[in-house]
Amino acid sequence: MKRTLFALVALLAVVGCSTPETIVGTIDWKVADLPQIDSIKGAPTLVDTKLGKAVHFGGEADGYYLGLNPLAGMEEVTVEVIFRQDADAAFEQRFLHMGTVKGERVLFETRVNPDGNWYLDCYIDLGEEDLVLIDPAQTHPCGEWYNLAMVVKEGKATSYVNGVEELEGEIPYRPINSGITSVGVRQNQVCWFKGDLYRIRITPKALTPEEFLTDHNLLNE
Repeated sequence: MKRTLFALVALLAVVGCSTPETIVGTIDWKVADLPQIDSIKGAPTLVDTKLGKAVHFGGEADGYYLGLNPLAGMEEVTVEVIFRQDADAAFEQRFLHMGTVKGERVLFETRVNPDGNWYLDCYIDLGEEDLVLIDPAQTHPCGEWYNLAMVVKEGKATSYVNGVEELEGEIPYRPINSGITSVGVRQNQVCWFKGDLYRIRITPKALTPEEFLTDHNLLNE
């Protein structure tokens, strides 16, 4: 009887535990199938990957504008992007912009060096305060798939590349409830992205690196 009861409790614990995919409010987009697209700039193209379609952005005029802000209502958040950076891109690359054009917003960006390496720039602006997580010394080769992530909780934001922490900083984060989303470009149509985007996931919880997406590993095989 005791063994049966123990097995039942263990089973209920497994069934009851949540994963990032089952957390209520999680937004998980395949970039080849984005929702609520208000407008398409240029001609983003579909490309084949081992996990299905991704989207290639040409670096001059390709982008999507979505009539929604996935950050709305989130007290803490983990934003992840599965991406591949082209080496011949312009220096400043901005490919995910959530919130308003100016003021309250979150951006994912890279800077591309002439030697074919890039480094991450995660940016949070709350209007009266902002935070930039960028370090030119932490570079990565272009042409490969990566998981980019930023975790925000209890006044602190931390950036990661492939689950490895890069930078952290303090900011009194609060939900960013207004605005829209642009993918492949900053909302004011500057710094067009050149490369591929496969997936964007926004989770209303501070995930650990062990809970991050691992699509980049399969895409690189």
